[in-house]
Amino acid sequence: MKMLVKSGLLLLLITIITNSFALAIDNPQYAIDNAKLGDTNPQIIHPGDYVNIWIKITNDDYDKQLKDIRVEINPHYPFELKQVNPKIGTAEISHLNEGESDIVYFKLYVKEDAQSNDYRIDVKVIATEYESKGDLKEKTKEITKVFYLPIYGIAKFEIDLNSNNPINPSESENLDIIFKNQGTGTAKYLTVNLKGSDSLGVVGPTTFYLESLRAKTQKSINVDAYVIPNTPDGIYSLNAEISWIGEDGLEYNSDIPINLKVKTTVFDTQPFMYLDGIKRISGGQEVTVAIANRGTSKLRHSVLEIDGVTELNDNYIRYLGDLDEDDSDSGIYELYVFGDSKVNLTAKLTYFDDYRNEYVIIQNFELDPKNSQFVSEGPNYMIFGLFALVLVVVYLIYKRWKKKNRNLDEDE
Repeated sequence: MKMLVKSGLLLLLITIITNSFALAIDNPQYAIDNAKLGDTNPQIIHPGDYVNIWIKITNDDYDKQLKDIRVEINPHYPFELKQVNPKIGTAEISHLNEGESDIVYFKLYVKEDAQSNDYRIDVKVIATEYESKGDLKEKTKEITKVFYLPIYGIAKFEIDLNSNNPINPSESENLDIIFKNQGTGTAKYLTVNLKGSDSLGVVGPTTFYLESLRAKTQKSINVDAYVIPNTPDGIYSLNAEISWIGEDGLEYNSDIPINLKVKTTVFDTQPFMYLDGIKRISGGQEVTVAIANRGTSKLRHSVLEIDGVTELNDNYIRYLGDLDEDDSDSGIYELYVFGDSKVNLTAKLTYFDDYRNEYVIIQNFELDPKNSQFVSEGPNYMIFGLFALVLVVVYLIYKRWKKKNRNLDEDE
């Protein structure tokens, strides 16, 4: 029984060898379609390339000839066949003598989403075998070989930020800069160098080594972007210079600008409202309410309005216009005050920034005609009044003491 099984296997093996002996398929020779003369790497295939393939077919039998030879190529993903023969994917050879060879040609396209890998191509040859002398018996010969072509994906980078907040001049913004490999290959020995400009820079290290980054993955770095004082509002760029080694062993470089928005911010404490003067007039008091711009951005179209009191001229609103950096302006109001009663004054400032955003600040003041002083519910101006009063009292005590000493000297 064992001998029978062995005999059957041997017969099958001899049959396979005999049927395929007259045909030989060499390994495909290939080059990318756009390879230039002198190109040192014409066999490095990337996604998106067109690939020319030449396959050598040999009749390696010593006493038989081949005719009606048909060579079929069946590529798998990510290859697509292109028309270069009368029938796409099929090339024909009319005749091969004993030991004779011929070459067939095909063209493939590599899909752009192909990841780095070796991809399969099946090559099948069908031919009719016959002897040139004597025996005219014809036999069909068929052989299929599987080949793999290496595809080298290419890393392609996108950059994203964790924050798109505008940066105020003379300030810094902490940023997570995210590097995304949206390509099809791994970037090895990945290095990033950040370069600023005269208006925008990086505080701290500017060169980062990220090792390797596979396709469809990401890594981030953390930096502080600083804007030089007095930089005008606008868009400014940090330039990311990226360098790496591809899976094909070649060096790659990419420069990607990182655009950051610089916008001068109007802070809540930037406009400073205060009482600049109080004096008695017939029927009441003249009060000056002043506004100072303590920031670097303009207060645009400023309007000052008072409430809670009676304005003798019925003028409650003053248009102050634009206030530049360190600029100030004021509104003068003539207020009705009955006797020495205290008066509560509410001042409201309305203004815009450079982007037509409206802001409102309200400040409450308490006027005390009896003591010719005022009290603010914002900044505590009563302290200054009390301090002045103490100085006056000390001065009067000093004068009385000096007069008393002078009288004692005269009595003696």
